[in-house]
Amino acid sequence: MDRIYLFVPPEEKAEVESLGAHWDTAKKCWYLTPTESPAKFSRWLPSSDDDDNDDEGEFPLVSDEAFVAATTIPCHRCGTHIEVICIHCITGTSSDEPLTLFTVSDIYAMDDALTRQLKPWPTFRRMRSHDGTPGNFANHCPHCDAIQDDLDLHTEPDSPFFDIPDSSPDSIQLTPLVGTVRLAGDEHFTI
Repeated sequence: MDRIYLFVPPEEKAEVESLGAHWDTAKKCWYLTPTESPAKFSRWLPSSDDDDNDDEGEFPLVSDEAFVAATTIPCHRCGTHIEVICIHCITGTSSDEPLTLFTVSDIYAMDDALTRQLKPWPTFRRMRSHDGTPGNFANHCPHCDAIQDDLDLHTEPDSPFFDIPDSSPDSIQLTPLVGTVRLAGDEHFTI
């Protein structure tokens, strides 16, 4: 049976359920069956442009098995425990080369479908340079607005996103991303 997966923010669960969407317990995603009219679910569907975007120059990283990985760390400036996220992929490609088990840091571009799916994490947003030009996406402390450097989150063995598959149980929460995600940044591979 073909399914059409939807991106539904948690606060809109009741609405999409009342319209007749179904819950996939394995993928933890809402979906439609071919017998349902997708028109009434249009705001949760990936746009048709998302499926046709093969602009490899803009989005060299592509994955059909991606997750938002979330954990809690102390802010490096104020010390408050905050949630930080990254994109974790089981499989994917970089400029058509196959990849497995990697995270993406220093993200500088992402497609509209991924941008919509990251709305539940508003503290992961684009940085701005001193002159106001857009920079990379990064985690920001919701209390003091300090940027949490991706270098500290991905590159050392004690970094929270260094080796997600072997991280301690319950230390990382994985939220599946719906459909194909396209982005540009640096890949980090698990050991």
